[in-house]
Amino acid sequence: MKNISLLRFAKDYVEDEYAMNVFYQSIKKQFAENDFSLAELSSFFIDGRFLGDTLNITFKAKYKTRKHSLALLLSLRLLIHNHKYIQLCEDDSLILPSRPRESFQWIEFMSIIMDNWDDDEVKMLYNLLEEAYYDEEPTNEEKEVFLQSIVIPEYKNEKTYYQVIADKTNGVANGVIGNNAFVDADIKRYVVGKDINYVGNTAFSYCNKLETLVFEGKVLFGVFPIIECTQLKQIVVPKELLAFYQDSLPFYKDIITEKEGNIEDVVVSEHNEVPRIDSKKRTQRALDKVDDLDIEHVYVDLPSADPYTEYEVEHEAKPIVLVQEGEKKPIDINKFQTVFDKKATSYKYFWLMAIISLAKEKKSLTISYKDIVIRMAAMAWPIVFDDEIDLGSRDMMYKYLDEVVKKTTLIRTASSNVVENYLLQHYSSHGIDKILSPLLKNVPYRFLSPWIKFTTTEDVIEKSLKTNFDGLYAIHTNGITLSEEWWEYIRDNYLEICDLTMRSFISYAKQYNNDMKLLKLMTTGWSLVKSNK
Repeated sequence: MKNISLLRFAKDYVEDEYAMNVFYQSIKKQFAENDFSLAELSSFFIDGRFLGDTLNITFKAKYKTRKHSLALLLSLRLLIHNHKYIQLCEDDSLILPSRPRESFQWIEFMSIIMDNWDDDEVKMLYNLLEEAYYDEEPTNEEKEVFLQSIVIPEYKNEKTYYQVIADKTNGVANGVIGNNAFVDADIKRYVVGKDINYVGNTAFSYCNKLETLVFEGKVLFGVFPIIECTQLKQIVVPKELLAFYQDSLPFYKDIITEKEGNIEDVVVSEHNEVPRIDSKKRTQRALDKVDDLDIEHVYVDLPSADPYTEYEVEHEAKPIVLVQEGEKKPIDINKFQTVFDKKATSYKYFWLMAIISLAKEKKSLTISYKDIVIRMAAMAWPIVFDDEIDLGSRDMMYKYLDEVVKKTTLIRTASSNVVENYLLQHYSSHGIDKILSPLLKNVPYRFLSPWIKFTTTEDVIEKSLKTNFDGLYAIHTNGITLSEEWWEYIRDNYLEICDLTMRSFISYAKQYNNDMKLLKLMTTGWSLVKSNK
C-alpha cells in the first residue's frame, strides 16, 4: 500500500480524469453512506484494482461537518472540470477552505463556481453547500438525486493489481492463485471457487494427472495459466460465463463446458489441503520439464475460418509447424503458419509482433518502416539486456542495440516504452536510423516467402502490389499496408497469435539458452503488447 497526501494525489493525478473520477466518486459514496458527512475520517483508501497501486490518501484538514465535506467534494469536482485550478491548491483543503471563517468565506470563490455552472454536479454540490452553511438538512429529494449521481468507474487496472499479488503468492491466498502455484501437482480435479479473482502465470503446469478444472465464478488470467496438463479433459464453467472463458482460454475452448462429465470427483479448493511441493521444487520441476517440449505434442485451437478445425503444434528444435485440415478459405492460414519455418535470426518474430501491435494501436493498416524498426528495437530491448537472451551468432540484434546505447543516453535497463519514445524523438540523430537500418534489409521480403518465392526484393515488391495478391501485406517505398482480410483475422485472434509467436520464438531461442531464462520469458511475454479486450 502506498501512502500519499491529498494535495500530492491531486497534483500527481489532476490530468488523469479516470483517477480523479475514481477518487471523487468514492468520496461521494463514503459521504452518502456516512449520513452525508465525512466526519472524523483521516484518510481515504483507493482499491488497487482501479489504478494498479493500492493508495491510502491522507490529509491534515478535518472534515468534521457537512459543509467541510461538501467543500472538499466541490473542490474535487472543479479540478476534474478544469485542471488549471490545481494552481489554487496550497494544502489539503484544495480549492475551497475546509475551515471557513464565521462569514461565508467561500463567497470569494463564486466566480470560479459560476464559470463552471454548466456542470450539473457543480450546481448540485454548491446548492447542498449553501444549505449546509445555514444548517439546513438536505431534503429527501436532494439525497435521492445525490445518490443517483454516484457512478463508481469500472476497474481499469484489475489485472495489473492481481499480477503483483500473484508474483508474491506462494500457492493460493487473498483471492489469488499465485504464479507456478501447482507446478507438477498431484491432483485430478481442482475447483477454483468464487472467492478466487485471479489465476497467475503458469499456475497449472505439468499437472499430468489433472483431468478436470472447475471455475465457479469469473476470474482473470496471467500468461499461460494452464500449460502441459496432458490429461486435462474438461474445464467446467458457469453457463453464463461460457463465452468469457472460451475467449480467455482460446487454446482450450473445445473442452470448456457448462456440464461436468463423469470423472472421479476429488474436490480441492482454497480452503482444503492440496498435495503440492515446496516453491523451490516447483520451480526446478518446471525447468526440468522445459526439455519435454522437444518431444511432446500440445493440441491447441488456433482460430481459423472453420471453427471446428484442429491444429497440432510440435515443440521441437525444428520450427513449429501448424497443420490445418479442411477446405481452403479466402485467406490461406496454412501459409501464415509457415512464416517461421526458415529462420536464421530472430528478426521475423520481432517484425511480426511490431506490425500487428502497431496496427492495433494506430488503427491503421498502413505502417511506416520507421515505426516498425523502432518497435522491433523496443520489443527486443528487455529481451537482450534484461533477460539476457542469446539470439545466436548470426543474429545482430544485440550488436545493433548495444551500438544505440553507446551513441545515446539510453541505458540497458530502460523499459520498452522509454526506448520507443526516445527513438521516435531522436531517430534521425546520433545515427540511430543507420544503426537500425539492417533490420529492414531482408525481413520485409523474406517474411512473404509463403506467398512469394523469393528471387529479388524488386520481384517481391512488384508481386505484393498486385490486386490479386493474397499475402499478409503489400510493400511500399516507405512502409507496408496490411491486407484488410488478413488484418480482420489477426485482429479477431490477436492474443492467440501473440502467444503462438512467443512459443515459436522460444523454440528458436532454446538452442542458444538455458531453461531458466526461457521459462521467465514465457511467463512475461512480449512487451508493448496491449490486451485485445
